[in-house]
Amino acid sequence: MSKRYVILGAGGQLGKALCTMFPDSKALSREELDIADGVQVRVFDWSKYDMIINAAAYVNADDSETYEGRIKTWRVNAGGVRNLADAAIKNNKTLIHYSSEYVFDGRRKNHAEDEPLSPLSVYGQTKAASELIASSVPKHYILRTTWVVGDGHNFPKTMKRLADMRINPKVVNDQFGRLTFASDIARATKFFLDNKVAYGLYNVTNEGPVKSWYEIAADVFEYAGYDRSRVQPISTEEYAASKPGFAPRPLNSDMDLSKLRQTGFVPSDYTEMLKEYVKQLSTNK
Repeated sequence: MSKRYVILGAGGQLGKALCTMFPDSKALSREELDIADGVQVRVFDWSKYDMIINAAAYVNADDSETYEGRIKTWRVNAGGVRNLADAAIKNNKTLIHYSSEYVFDGRRKNHAEDEPLSPLSVYGQTKAASELIASSVPKHYILRTTWVVGDGHNFPKTMKRLADMRINPKVVNDQFGRLTFASDIARATKFFLDNKVAYGLYNVTNEGPVKSWYEIAADVFEYAGYDRSRVQPISTEEYAASKPGFAPRPLNSDMDLSKLRQTGFVPSDYTEMLKEYVKQLSTNK
């Protein structure tokens, strides 16, 4: 008998990719089911589904540092996951949840799954809390990812737009990591479920060279046919000084993928995916 999936947060970048990967799933946007609303979660009929895939989250790290933003971020990212964890436990369902490199302070250059949590920001604190909550579900997968690129607002798209507008951006050159395309996260999710990978926490990012945001921005300019030297480097400290309310970020976001590779899953190299993505942006403009 085939498994039945319900996807929460279906309107976001990751949610859209998951809906493409699981076309027969029940896809619910925040308007259709708000995970932060305990009553909505309790009265929902979970008996129709085997897998609860949670792509719902509040991801505006800077806004999360404001008074109202803090409340909203904790309500969704921690309270919402608590509601889903309760539902998964009560109904004996598998919970698939997604987390972020923001659970770390970035002091280590490479982050393994068992590194102690050390978030710098409110957003990071809520994602760390969500990991602890989701791990209370007997049947759970927590996929921790970084620098997500999908259908919606994202860094490469912004850089391509600035390039087209003849704007020469200043981009931080001391935050390092890898892009992760939402389609690859969705592919990993399907692999985990299809192959009944052992439950637990896994780092899931694309393969490829570890680069700074500045280097990736320059790559986007180059792939779009522009002079990469138009992108100007700036330190995170300098950038933050010009942006009141800027949430602290981990400087190193590289994830150790050893555990992921041991499952048999082969992550794609983001370099070629980025080239193709920029090509598509140029075609669709």
